[in-house]
Amino acid sequence: MTDDFVPTALPPSTHIVRRILRIVGWNLVFILAGLLLIGIAGEAYFRFSGRFERVGSSSADKPYPWRFVPSVGLLRPSHTDLVFHTNALEIRTVQRTNSLGFMDREPIEPARAAESCHISIIGDSFVEAKEVPVSDKVQVRLEEAA
Repeated sequence: MTDDFVPTALPPSTHIVRRILRIVGWNLVFILAGLLLIGIAGEAYFRFSGRFERVGSSSADKPYPWRFVPSVGLLRPSHTDLVFHTNALEIRTVQRTNSLGFMDREPIEPARAAESCHISIIGDSFVEAKEVPVSDKVQVRLEEAA
């Protein structure tokens, strides 16, 4: 024998490996089943408690409070107060639509429009900002800065 011989550990028997995998596998199945049941229970609670109801559901008794106009987009009824939930729980904003159906200030008179500068702001829900008061929207802030 040489002095540099070091004995190594023997590999575990296949019986022990199978037993460990069986225990780990069943524990994993129970954990996943428990998480699935918790998810289903949570989903049922929030759906039936009404905490995440959307404004303007599509049911027959509550139609959507807007209409789609191809040349403009979504138009809401004019001079209507709409309630929007910002986090779908307790924080909400109330927006009043103008005479054109937009959630903005009233448009300026045509006589004043000829002598004013016009800027178009095009965008999606970030520009619409239905959860933000009109005084804090980008078009009002831009006008104040100009």
